[in-house]
Amino acid sequence: MSDRIHQTDIEAIQVALKLTGELLHGIVSRSDIQQISAEVLRLNEAVRRAAAGHIQSADHPQDFARLLVAEADDTNRMS
Repeated sequence: MSDRIHQTDIEAIQVALKLTGELLHGIVSRSDIQQISAEVLRLNEAVRRAAAGHIQSADHPQDFARLLVAEADDTNRMS
C-alpha cells in the first residue's frame, strides 16, 4: 500500500473515530487520534490476514473467534 493511500485511510479512520466518540458517547478523546487510527488499521489488516482462507465474508463474526479457539488446541475442535 502506498504511503499516500495509507495516509488517506488513517485520515478517514480519524474522522470516523472523532465523530463516533462525539455523537455516540458525547466525549472528545484525549488520546492521539492519529495513533489510534493507525493501530485500528494495523489490527484490521492483521485479522484479515489471519482469517484469509479460513472464514468467508458471509460467516458470522463469532465464527472467527470459534476458529481461533479451535486452532489453539485440537481438543476444542467440533466433531
